[in-house]
Amino acid sequence: MTPPPAAPLSPFGSSPEAAMLAAVVEASGGGIAVSDATLPNHPIIYCNRAFLEMVGYAADEVIGQDGSFLQGPGTDPETAAAIRAALAEARPLSVEVLNYRKDGTAFWNALNLQPVPGPGGESDGRARWIAASCADVTHSRRSQEELRAAEEQLTKLAAETFALAEKLDGAREEAEAARIAAENASRAKSRFLAMMSHELRTPMTAVIGMGDLLMGSGLNDQQKAFVKTLRSSADTLMTILNDVLDFSKIEAGQLTLEEIDFSLPRLVEDVVQLFLVRAAAKGLSLSASIAEDTPRHIRGDPTRLRQVLFNLVSNAIKFTDRGAIEIAVWSPDPPVGPPGDLGAPGDLGAPGDLGAPDGSVILRFEVQDNGIGMTAEQRARLFDAFVQADVSTSRKYGGTGLGLAICKRLVEAMGGEITVSSAPGRGSTFRFSIRSRLAEAQPAADLGSRPALSAAEIPEPTRVPLRLLLAEDNDINRMLIVAMMTRIGHQIDAVTDGRAALAAVTAADYDALILDMEMPVLDGRSTARAIRRMDGPVARIPIVGLSADALPEHRDGHMAAGLDAYLTKPIDWEQLNAVLIDLATRPQDGRVVPMPCRPAAEGGQFSSLPLVDRVKLAELRLALGGEALDGMLQLLPETALRELTAIRSALQAGRPKELKQAAHTLTGLAANFGAPRMAAIARAINDSPADTEKVAALLPLLETTVAATSSLVRDPAESIPSPPGEREITRG
Repeated sequence: MTPPPAAPLSPFGSSPEAAMLAAVVEASGGGIAVSDATLPNHPIIYCNRAFLEMVGYAADEVIGQDGSFLQGPGTDPETAAAIRAALAEARPLSVEVLNYRKDGTAFWNALNLQPVPGPGGESDGRARWIAASCADVTHSRRSQEELRAAEEQLTKLAAETFALAEKLDGAREEAEAARIAAENASRAKSRFLAMMSHELRTPMTAVIGMGDLLMGSGLNDQQKAFVKTLRSSADTLMTILNDVLDFSKIEAGQLTLEEIDFSLPRLVEDVVQLFLVRAAAKGLSLSASIAEDTPRHIRGDPTRLRQVLFNLVSNAIKFTDRGAIEIAVWSPDPPVGPPGDLGAPGDLGAPGDLGAPDGSVILRFEVQDNGIGMTAEQRARLFDAFVQADVSTSRKYGGTGLGLAICKRLVEAMGGEITVSSAPGRGSTFRFSIRSRLAEAQPAADLGSRPALSAAEIPEPTRVPLRLLLAEDNDINRMLIVAMMTRIGHQIDAVTDGRAALAAVTAADYDALILDMEMPVLDGRSTARAIRRMDGPVARIPIVGLSADALPEHRDGHMAAGLDAYLTKPIDWEQLNAVLIDLATRPQDGRVVPMPCRPAAEGGQFSSLPLVDRVKLAELRLALGGEALDGMLQLLPETALRELTAIRSALQAGRPKELKQAAHTLTGLAANFGAPRMAAIARAINDSPADTEKVAALLPLLETTVAATSSLVRDPAESIPSPPGEREITRG
């Protein structure tokens, strides 16, 4: 171990005061060196041990040297010059200078020069010595440099962040401008679609309608062939138009699904009936099956589900030359409960007994054919827009290549997926699933589910002739609708705009008004609103809106104006006729007609439901036999009255759990025995057992309904007709 350097002898003498001063200097922690201010170059004449330890030199190597021996290549020349000048002028100086030790290592020296006068003072005021205090500040200097570098880096990052923020603001502004442009483009696209839909559907209505009229007139075989070709081409154009419109709406994010109750077997049967003749014409068999435990009545969008099945069955027929096409429907998680809860044969079931934890029911569909099949490459791109199996497929079979792309998006919108398995020459099997719920109420007859009329299927003259008013500005459509309604058996007057319609309905009594929504002078919405604001019975005239605009958001706006029904062109004449008869012959209290300032009476939502569902009871009579059904029906009044009493008692005692149990039992009982009004009221109580005000308001209505229903079912011979071929059963 190298011993510390020996302290040099003090140049200040050996007096006690000098010795004390030397001891103090040695004891200080800082390095101190003293230079002679009177000699040239100001040599060092004294340094303490701390100074020697700092520079690594021995005392004899330091004494007699000037301070420049500690400087080196990294020493700042300006700093060195400032030190020489301060020594020469014997003036104070504080500076940090880069010095070098004996071993060559550099260190930062915080140097402080201070002139010191001699013991007796100098007569001329000049300094005798110059004391230099030194401190190694390398570490703090390095920390300062690191801090300075960090600050510079922070400043740089701040500048970059600011620049990035400016870019981000610019990007945000560009994105906002792009969003606005996209929204404007979407609105423009929607307007364009609505306009094109209207402009194309309006003449197509005339083409298809005139074809129907021609087919009903006296034509020879050649002329009938011409008209059939015309109608077939018009149907093809309508299919293409609907595909393009649907796909554009889906791509624009404007697809809206309905949530209504409908009959699943009826929907599947509609699809089969629609394509049965077409399949038979190619020698194909077409059949459908629904698993027994599959719910019969569900809640969802029947129009979109029917559209998917239409497309798949249509493709199956198109690409199959021989064999069979089969439709299969089942539920992998059917509702748990007795058979009646599944809706078979015709019941809705209890709303809470669902198969999935979230209350939904998954339905699976399969359409299988023996057609031409597809390769793996063709299957991979089958669901892309404007894609068919290959170019030859498009040439041979036609089509836009949009159908399956639309099916895929519709199925996904309904919470499912669609797949296909196929091999060339072995046919194809399309499978898809949807997520739905059990129906909340007995589905009414779905007029829109009926297949469109063929050219030879114009409705026969109706047994319920109506007096109708038509407001239609298009001359061809006006002539067509008048001719069709007259042929069906109705009396119809026609005007060309909404203002003339207002004058006509106030001047004469009409059973219903057929109103085109796009007219000059006064359009359909304004006309409907004006009629609903009138006084007297005219304000409740049934109004059926017609439009070539198939966009759902526009349909909602039309309905909100006061329409009772809304149909799109081309017109389904059977559907229009059925809607008109239903609205015109419906009991006045049961009509759903907007009436400003006249709120509906309590229970009006139930009054349109029949006390007894005769179709349901006829089905039960066939299934159970007349004698067994009559015996069961005799128990209905007593059982219903017992549950009604339980509901009343639970309400009075404030026991909602018991009230809900009794209402639930009555709901299932009424639904199973074909009493829809009683079932609906009991279900409303079951849904809100804790709402005492609502239950108290519904209870008198339920009492009246139970009494009226009981009086009907006590005499099945009078109230419940037997099905054809069965003997009437009378009470003995």
